[in-house]
Amino acid sequence: MYKSYFLLLTLCLSIIFSGFALATNHSLEVTNQALKVQPSRVDASDPVTYLQSKTAAIEFAKQQNWAQVNKLTKKLINEYQHDGDTWYLLGLSYFQLADYQNASDALQRALAIGTSLKGIPNGASNPNDLMVKIAEAYAELNNQQQAEYWLKKALAARWDDRPTLAGTSLFKPGTNPHFERFAQSASYKSLAGNNLDTELNRDQKWRADLAFLVAEIKRLHVAMYQNMSSQQFAEKVAEIDKSIPVLTDQQIVFQFMELIALLGNGHNLLIPAWGEKGNFQQLPFQFYQFSDGLYITKASSDYQQYVGYKVEAFADTPAYQALELTKRVNARDNEMQTLWLGPYYLSLLDVLNGLGISKGNEVTLTLSSPKGAITTVTPALKSMQFAGFPKLPKLAEHPTLRYLAKNNTPFWSEQIKTNKLLYVQFNDVRNSKDLTLAEFAKQLQAQIKHDDIEHIVLDLRHNSGGNGSLTPPLVATAAFFKGLKPQGKLFILIGRNTFSAGHDVAVKIANIVPAIFVGEPSGTRPNVVGEAGWFNLPYSKQTGLISSQFHQQSRAEDHRIWLAPDMPITLSAKDYFAGIDPVMDAVLTITMQ
Repeated sequence: MYKSYFLLLTLCLSIIFSGFALATNHSLEVTNQALKVQPSRVDASDPVTYLQSKTAAIEFAKQQNWAQVNKLTKKLINEYQHDGDTWYLLGLSYFQLADYQNASDALQRALAIGTSLKGIPNGASNPNDLMVKIAEAYAELNNQQQAEYWLKKALAARWDDRPTLAGTSLFKPGTNPHFERFAQSASYKSLAGNNLDTELNRDQKWRADLAFLVAEIKRLHVAMYQNMSSQQFAEKVAEIDKSIPVLTDQQIVFQFMELIALLGNGHNLLIPAWGEKGNFQQLPFQFYQFSDGLYITKASSDYQQYVGYKVEAFADTPAYQALELTKRVNARDNEMQTLWLGPYYLSLLDVLNGLGISKGNEVTLTLSSPKGAITTVTPALKSMQFAGFPKLPKLAEHPTLRYLAKNNTPFWSEQIKTNKLLYVQFNDVRNSKDLTLAEFAKQLQAQIKHDDIEHIVLDLRHNSGGNGSLTPPLVATAAFFKGLKPQGKLFILIGRNTFSAGHDVAVKIANIVPAIFVGEPSGTRPNVVGEAGWFNLPYSKQTGLISSQFHQQSRAEDHRIWLAPDMPITLSAKDYFAGIDPVMDAVLTITMQ
């Protein structure tokens, strides 16, 4: 009896969990096997000289002096063969010197051992990028079979830049020149994702897009059934496939957005602005959900008079209900992203149509003026444009307001001498045109060391991410400050669009030094499924991204759904339009005491 009960229980558990994360979680997958690499010699005869030579090789690589890199790394490997960094540098040097067979051999050794060397021009140290570099070497050797073999391995390892093979990447114009000699072959086109049969009819082409999207989700997403079952996903795919003949192009794209939203992670989205089919129409307004309602914060020149108006309804749907409905297309890490991105989705007419809020080619908004007068407007539409999710705009009436004045500048700082405080606003994780983030961090450290500074404010309220590999110098600066000024306070200002690499900065700093969080809960989790695997659909050319990696920035057991503020403060429309920053005002009050 006990045995039969145990078997029944096991069967039930297997059924319950079969469609969820346990079946498709790729976060523990690796591209090499540590137990298959046997070290034959684990020391260098002269460790000091070895280190000096390795340091020199890295510097020569950064200077792209590949002949010197090749010379040094060959000596290093002759001395010690178990460092993936030296094999990686050797492989890159051979590649740049057009010795492609030796490049392939060395890069495969680097892949087997592993490397994480960053900052090398023309480099590719991530495992799947390394596989593509090996494929490029074989392509130069005119070995199409091996080139495609390594491309297949890269794709299976969730390589996140497949559009570069088809020449449809947003960031790297043109096709990869290394693969030109066989770019027109059917097998390569299949790998590139641009092998659409031109003889198909319209419905068949959209179904090809659907099939490609589903395949890319399954290939790229690190844990696609984390927030849904496999049955839910399959049912949605079947529903879309069946409906394609009766849907417009825009309606199909909306259905794709709903499918992606089922994944439930903030790095999953489709951007219907750059495609050849199914692009969306947009209202001439930017909305923001304040503590006291949804308001228009920005408008095109023909509708400037409505800035500062509260949105009461979209057609017959109250604004708060419309915001709730955006969850159907808004894949998110937590519900702060509803406040952040929901208003943006409400600016897209085809989203409003898909959610059943509006119909046809227009929508009427019910607004209330700052004096309480009710009015309606049916705005003219424009083609959707996208240059990143919008930030809270600065105010014409308060152009110097600190937290808004330069929120599109990657980073900047200001000393507030009355409070002995250094204010640092970090808005985008990227280098500026004239200053790298590392150089900026050095400047901050010099100020901390030499100026009369007792407290630091790091404002991350507008920072929704970027290149996370650039952040260590800023994190080190926080540690430098606390080491030099242990009694000083470090305030980190956060909010709904503190996200991705911007959010990682806050988590990493709080891991090593005490920090006081001020503002709203953040827009993501400390440990989260993230990254950005880009896709480009073969027929419609619609573009989007899929979460391809698990990022653990905090301890393994950290299950927080956001960074909770130690000083919870949100923003009202009344304060915003009056030019008041209650978050910074609270910090200034504390640091004056």
